[in-house]
Amino acid sequence: MPSLSLKEIRTKVEALEKEIRLQRSILKVIPEPFFILDRKGDFLKVNPKGMEILGYPPEELQQRVFMDVVPLEDLNRIREGFEEMRQGNEVRFRTQITSRLGERIPVEFFGTLTEDAFFIILKDLRERIEIEEEFERAKKELAEKNRERDLYARELQVIRDLYKEKLKEIEVMKEEAVLLSYTDDLTGIYNHRFFIEQLTLEVDRQKRYPTSLSLLMIDIDYFKNYNDTNGHLTGDQALKAIAFLIQRGVRQTDIVARYGGEEFSAILINAGREKALEIAERVRSNVADARFPNESAQPNKDLTVSVGVATFSSPISTLTDLIREADNALYRAKKGGRNRIEG
Repeated sequence: MPSLSLKEIRTKVEALEKEIRLQRSILKVIPEPFFILDRKGDFLKVNPKGMEILGYPPEELQQRVFMDVVPLEDLNRIREGFEEMRQGNEVRFRTQITSRLGERIPVEFFGTLTEDAFFIILKDLRERIEIEEEFERAKKELAEKNRERDLYARELQVIRDLYKEKLKEIEVMKEEAVLLSYTDDLTGIYNHRFFIEQLTLEVDRQKRYPTSLSLLMIDIDYFKNYNDTNGHLTGDQALKAIAFLIQRGVRQTDIVARYGGEEFSAILINAGREKALEIAERVRSNVADARFPNESAQPNKDLTVSVGVATFSSPISTLTDLIREADNALYRAKKGGRNRIEG
């Protein structure tokens, strides 16, 4: 073999140095941890990012194999990856490596076998996993806030429903209170207060829209005698029964009230004198035909009513006039022998 001249030797050395500098430059510019391993897994080349992630100085890393920086539980997956690369496949999977300080670092492993060397790139997943974990935490917090919002919405709806229910109850109570304020405690029909209010309204309506309007004043004949003979409990039952019989005798549109004591009244809307007399007779006969306990002890041997009828007209044009005229008619019925109608 001919000997090389000094110039040739210098030229080859310069070329070799240039190649080495180029290799070092390439390793430096690779942005991810990069390793070149021999077939045994020994470290041949490591770029600065690779030394940074593992934390080993170059001389110490040269004394180790790749399996030395893999956690025990991930060894099988790494071995499988190297076997796949030996079969000519490129591999990519998630795993862990262990730094010099013992920190377990999640990485994505990219590897391939070229001639007699393994080329390995590791992608540090710590920041990505941290972002993913933060995202999961944010999702959980959002889900929790949504759950709390939905729970609040449901609770608010329950409160609203309860509030509506209470409003309904209050309205019912108000209606009941109004009804009670207008209802006679004993008989259950309207009381004197309601009678006056309604008659006032009807008389005022007559002045604006003239129609037929009549009034019945009804009094139970010899009721004091019935009470004294049979007792107040029996007398109260008789009052209830007669209130019912009066309601049966009038029309649904008419208003029946207890005027006071044993006296009742009925406002007959859209009823002229003839119609009022017809209704009054029906009321009188309903009571006369009914059977009451011990009514034979009454002076007229029966428990009956007398009825006075008055009809709104030009001479009888006020509430006072109408009541006075019906009272006068009732007085005539009483004086004329009771159990009769006058009007």
